[in-house]
Amino acid sequence: MSVEVKNVTKKFGSFTALDNVSLKVESGELVALLGPSGSGKTTLLRTIAGLEFPDPGDAQVLFYGEDVTHIPASERKAGFAFQHYALFRHMTVFENIAFGLRVRPKTTRPPEAEIRARVDKLLHLIQLEPLAKRFPTQLSGGQRQRVALARALAVEPKVLLLDEPFGALDAKVRKELRRWLRQLHDEIHVTTLFVTHDQEEALEVSDRVAILRNGSIEQIGTPEEIYDKPASPFVYDFLGNVNLFSGRVKDGAVVIGDTEFAAPEAAGEVDSAAVAFVRPHDIRVTRQAAGPALAATVIRSNAAGPVANLELKRLDTGELFTVQLSKELFQELQPKAGEQVFVELKNVKVFSDDYSI
Repeated sequence: MSVEVKNVTKKFGSFTALDNVSLKVESGELVALLGPSGSGKTTLLRTIAGLEFPDPGDAQVLFYGEDVTHIPASERKAGFAFQHYALFRHMTVFENIAFGLRVRPKTTRPPEAEIRARVDKLLHLIQLEPLAKRFPTQLSGGQRQRVALARALAVEPKVLLLDEPFGALDAKVRKELRRWLRQLHDEIHVTTLFVTHDQEEALEVSDRVAILRNGSIEQIGTPEEIYDKPASPFVYDFLGNVNLFSGRVKDGAVVIGDTEFAAPEAAGEVDSAAVAFVRPHDIRVTRQAAGPALAATVIRSNAAGPVANLELKRLDTGELFTVQLSKELFQELQPKAGEQVFVELKNVKVFSDDYSI
């Protein structure tokens, strides 16, 4: 039981929005479509919804094994919620949620008692029972988005499709709502795909993340897999902050400047140019080098927030890079602008120097 797309290509004029994309979402799974603007994530979602159709060829869209490639959106039984809630301003919260049921043809429309029971259940699920008689203008942004999601769920969709559902909300409300969405999904287990450009949101909420780039899926995996084992320089750079150090690899090590650091993934590699990727939190700062280290100068520091951020400059090349320290380590070290320190690079990921981001 799954939602699957096979070999989907979609062009708009000379622009290729999707390039032979295949993706399978298991029943009850929550998958995030993540990528920069123009990567194809919304086009893929709209193709699954039936709002766009693949270019002619062998493309298929399957809902639980049923081929729906050429079936219009109205017949696919997909629930859709957009970034902009699209609620009916003249309808109450209750009637907005009930709308998809009331507009069904008489032959398929549930009895009124069933409609009311289903809406009441959804109001309880989204924790807005006391607000059933309010109008959208009387709700906060977060409340309106919950109503939009409930309306999408009211028709009992086979799949729930969310396009940047929290994009119009401020950071605090976004965080609250994505936690609520994860809890909601764990209760109802509807197969869900949601589009986002927010890496933190995708990693926090989803079972798996599909990262798109230039109309293709660059990598798909659990949040832990794609963050800890990125398949390409693009994925590594796209997910969080990263420092790049040019060097050379040779049999399990990378040489940066005159210093050699362990790089287990380079085991068996012959001497060749490469780029080392290192997360800011994987750099250790000391005043005395106790092992392989690069000498650097502290440019500035910022301890506001849960971690302290340092900007450093390499003494040998003058290149700038960033480091994240815990508040405890920062207080212990108390780095001052202009002083020299040493940095040790941990969890180094190496890619050949012909990469592109």
